[in-house]
Amino acid sequence: MTTENPSPVHVFWNRNRYVWSIRRGGIVVDRRPSLALAGCVMRASEAGRLRCQAAARREVVATIVGTLADAPRPADAIRIGYRPTEPGFRRRDTNEIVTGAAAVWFEPDGTAWALAPIPSTETCQ
Repeated sequence: MTTENPSPVHVFWNRNRYVWSIRRGGIVVDRRPSLALAGCVMRASEAGRLRCQAAARREVVATIVGTLADAPRPADAIRIGYRPTEPGFRRRDTNEIVTGAAAVWFEPDGTAWALAPIPSTETCQ
């Protein structure tokens, strides 16, 4: 897996444009239909999630942080995702909360797939 740029970026699904937005330093610098990140950490603001639910509005409260990479998605990658109705990023097969992964692939259909997802040490389900 080769990295394009060593500086970390934040990636999130743009629900208006139906592409993945890439944010660096608080500014969206690119949008892509698909991409890959290495050395990923999942960031989700619980306060932001609750604020969005209370106000019935949408805003970016969850991103995946990592370095841009160039590698095909392996067959054993596990689908992950974020839902504003539940805290944290979760594995879609077990609903287990995950906090990081060796790599994440973002597909044109809006799905994200993780290699070696790291489970949360917290017990909230």
